[in-house]
Amino acid sequence: MIRTTAVALGLAAICASGLAAQTQETKTTTKTKVEISGGKDVTVMGCLEQRPNGEYMLTEVRANRGGETSRYALVTSEDLSKHVGERVEIQGKAVVSGDGKLTVESKTNTEVENGKDQESKTKRESTSGALALPYLGVKSIKTFSSYCS
Repeated sequence: MIRTTAVALGLAAICASGLAAQTQETKTTTKTKVEISGGKDVTVMGCLEQRPNGEYMLTEVRANRGGETSRYALVTSEDLSKHVGERVEIQGKAVVSGDGKLTVESKTNTEVENGKDQESKTKRESTSGALALPYLGVKSIKTFSSYCS
């Protein structure tokens, strides 16, 4: 009986060490560089919204009182989540109607413990944002109202 228990414990220890040897730690880091070239400096006011994919949009932007509203796909590395649902004023550089270009470069490094590290790079250039909206690179944001109406 003691011998059977010892054999069972020994097998359990061997199986556990085999599982531990199969587990590898990985660490992934991504750095993104966003650059707007050309375009024009603007100051606009509208409502800040967040799309389901995490991107931000400025909606209900009026060029003049009573005119049609427009929207912008916002470009920033800042977390704007605390401003979602607020009426805000944004100063930045707009890429509108082919005037200017947005370049987004991402570099992802994956470090694998006891394995081969991996690196990937992507570069995307565009003149319009999600849903064919003009881009607006955010330089500053100021809250005017805690809610949009």
